[in-house]
Order: sequence, then structure tokens, then C-alpha cells
Amino acid sequence: MEKDYKIYGIRGATSIEEDTATLITERVLELWNEITSKNDITRIISVIFSVTSDIKSLNPATVLRKTLNLNSIPFMCLSESEFENSPTKIIRVLIICESSTQNFVYLHKASQLRK
Repeated sequence: MEKDYKIYGIRGATSIEEDTATLITERVLELWNEITSKNDITRIISVIFSVTSDIKSLNPATVLRKTLNLNSIPFMCLSESEFENSPTKIIRVLIICESSTQNFVYLHKASQLRK
């Protein structure tokens, strides 16, 4: 049976307790692995990250590009808008891709974003 692949935006987010390159790397890879295991992604078109203003030690896009050698995918990282009572130390991602699924993933403190 042939699957129906469409262009989707798959969202995800995670949090860190402290702004360190090691923790950002761990959490970004954990988030990426969860998203890719819960979705049937066949082609990634682009990936957009946003981070809260208190994350400065490492760009999450750099983690994927260097660790997974994803040099042919366009990445972008933006500062998250700040609003009253917004959670801190949050990394969000939007993966534009071809997939037959669209399952969002929210980990750690970021799981509260979808409640």
C-alpha cells in the first residue's frame, strides 16, 4: 500500500535547566530523535529553531548540522518573542518536510506549552 506523503510542518520543543553547550546538544539531539522516530519523514525541506533570550551558549541548528552532518538542509535560528509569563530556557523547532505523519513532540518543561 502506497503512503500519502504531503508537505507538513512538524513542531517540537524542549527545555534546558542551564545554558550550557553540553545540555543544549543533549536536548536538541533527544528532541530530534523523538520527532524523527514518531514521524514518517521522507525529505526535510528546512528546519527553523527559535530560542528564548536566555539561551546564548550554542545555536541548536549548529548541533544538528555538525553532529548529524546535515549540511544540505537549510537551517535557521531565531530569537523567540518575549511575552508576559513566557517560560524560560525553551528551544522550539519547526521542521518543514515531506511526511505521511504530523506528530508534534514536546519534552521536559516544554511539555507544558501544549496544555
